[in-house]
Amino acid sequence: MVSLKESHNELFFVQLKEPSEIRRSVLETLRDILELLHKFEKFKSARQEKLDKVQKLKSMVRSTNKLFGDLKAKLPQMNIKIAASVPTPKSLVEAPAQGKQPLQKKKEKPVAQKAPKREMTEVEKLESELSAIESKLKNLN
Repeated sequence: MVSLKESHNELFFVQLKEPSEIRRSVLETLRDILELLHKFEKFKSARQEKLDKVQKLKSMVRSTNKLFGDLKAKLPQMNIKIAASVPTPKSLVEAPAQGKQPLQKKKEKPVAQKAPKREMTEVEKLESELSAIESKLKNLN
């Protein structure tokens, strides 16, 4: 057996055909590896930038929600009805045509309160159905 010291001193040579081509191939492969590492570093920096922006956005949303909650707490609680269901006086809606004319108050007509509908009797229901059928017959002729 050959001792470790002796084996370390032995040299082995291998003959390479076209060593310049092999060297070129190795250098091209190293160049490709370096390009990939460069792209990976760009990717890592873009990912880190994205994470930073996401964290910033989350903190902005949290602060916005907190401010909105504070605003809701400070505003008085009111029951607001839909504007269409609330009648507005005509004098408030109508604007004067010219600024020089004095504002004239118009008399508002009292709003007639509608009597609650009473339920129709069987005879009235039948009469209304009969009149509807008769009107359809007239339209056909």
